[in-house]
Amino acid sequence: MSSDTGHRVLAHLGLRPEEYDRTIRTFIPAYEEMIATVVRWLQGHLPQGGLVVDLGAGTGALSLAVLDALPGARIELVDVDPGMLEAARFRLASHEGRYQVRGAAFTDPLTPCDAVVASLALHHVAALSDKRELYRRIREALRPGGLLLVGDAVVHEEGPERRRIFAEWSAFMQGHGISAAEAEAHFAQWAEEDRYQPLVAELAALAAAGFPRPECFWKRGPIGVFGGFRD
Repeated sequence: MSSDTGHRVLAHLGLRPEEYDRTIRTFIPAYEEMIATVVRWLQGHLPQGGLVVDLGAGTGALSLAVLDALPGARIELVDVDPGMLEAARFRLASHEGRYQVRGAAFTDPLTPCDAVVASLALHHVAALSDKRELYRRIREALRPGGLLLVGDAVVHEEGPERRRIFAEWSAFMQGHGISAAEAEAHFAQWAEEDRYQPLVAELAALAAAGFPRPECFWKRGPIGVFGGFRD
């Protein structure tokens, strides 16, 4: 959940990096399914030795899942938060030689690669125009046939759809020991930095950036996995 604007997980969520992995599962519905969906779509797609760029990699949870499931893959973890990258190095120690970390912002140049993944990170790009530009640069960095997979919250800005999703999101958190009042406080705090786009806006931004067939690969409640292939 790191961004390119000086965002720090400790300040944003009130967590130290070592606490992040445990706590995120109490905040995010179907977190494990989201990670598994990204991994499943990478399987059978990457060439031997193919490079995956993990944007806003955080503590490396998604990167570890990719490396565990795809023995031939390499991964570059990109994050602005040095504390998170240090935690990621510790987590990925058993995969030494197959990963590298890079302290960089979303606006920095991207390494040419076979896939780009992002988990609960790109909602820190507030303006939809900036997100379209990021998607355009991701497409340019992908090799022909490359794949973008984004796992993130996709929610309408208003209406009964939004109200129902947030009610169910709160109920999920309450099932993990967080009171309704605490859930509402978290939502209000996150809204100071996070910008959730509706799925239709994300898919339109991908199309405008040059992805010919934007797709939602999975969605459950507020969380979805979406992206597309570069022709």
